[in-house]
Amino acid sequence: MLGRVRPSPRFVAAVLLGGLAALSGAACPKPHRAKLRWDIGVAKFDATALGLAHARSPDPFVDGIRPGRLVIPTYDGSNQATHPDVLVERDPGGTPRVTMVMTPYPFSDRRLENPSLVVSSDGMAFTAPAGVAAPLVPAPAYDHNNDPDLRRDPRTGEYEILYLETLRPDRQTLVALRSRDKIAWTRRDAVVYDLKNPAQFMVSPAAIDEAGKTYLFYVDTLTNGLYVMVSADGTTWDPATATPVKLDLGAIKPWHVDVFRGEDGFGLLISGFIASFEHQDLYLATSPDLRTWTLRPAPLLSHTDPALGVASLYRSAGVVEHGSLVVWYAMQHP
Repeated sequence: MLGRVRPSPRFVAAVLLGGLAALSGAACPKPHRAKLRWDIGVAKFDATALGLAHARSPDPFVDGIRPGRLVIPTYDGSNQATHPDVLVERDPGGTPRVTMVMTPYPFSDRRLENPSLVVSSDGMAFTAPAGVAAPLVPAPAYDHNNDPDLRRDPRTGEYEILYLETLRPDRQTLVALRSRDKIAWTRRDAVVYDLKNPAQFMVSPAAIDEAGKTYLFYVDTLTNGLYVMVSADGTTWDPATATPVKLDLGAIKPWHVDVFRGEDGFGLLISGFIASFEHQDLYLATSPDLRTWTLRPAPLLSHTDPALGVASLYRSAGVVEHGSLVVWYAMQHP
């Protein structure tokens, strides 16, 4: 009689990644679902009640934002966008300039999921900026791009978009695009992961700068864990130094995240689920120092809210301005 054969770690990893690759053609590997629409909306919250600000104050930009679904123009013409990240800058007179990076994702077509920029003066009406390539990067030779994150490096003043070039079953690359004018961008491969011998599978990188360091938060789908890497220069990353985020999520399984600065501490938006991946809610955690986090157990936005009319929520972006938290949220809906 033959003895039981124990599969090698490489075989197990291959099966895992093969399973991931066989899942639906979505922004990241995920279970099959009906082909629903993707869109982006905006909501507004009292940041003082959430522990992210001391006081509210009048501001034409924030006060003028009206919650609801937005029309985000996409290069493919579908106007179905997801995975927003937003940077709000103000000129010396206080006039806001809103830049959003997102990806088209019409009915979960991952080949069109390529980082793109849109701009706005009021946070609601967005247009494609003149002179900017659409998309910023084309689809790779196979598989897909996904999960862009936007920041401005305080050391150099450059804009940076981190996104994932996912080439299953071979490799996954954390790509850094840099620009001084948001028109001409240069590419650098920040981290390359070997998917044939995987230690992790990253989704939703989210970076923030504080006290001369850059903190990069992300979700590892192989462990359902939330991790952070810290870089001293904002460009050099060592995956071996990644550590679990000090946050008790209870039964919530995280999927996508965004980290942002409050007027009092920091916020972490987490799209996650308890019972069903296909019905995610949006949660908020807060921190005084980017190290230790406290979860607000009730969702900030819930897929069961009839006013939203969504089947699921997804990676969203937060900005605190004048005592208000503005959230641009991604959704899937009929």
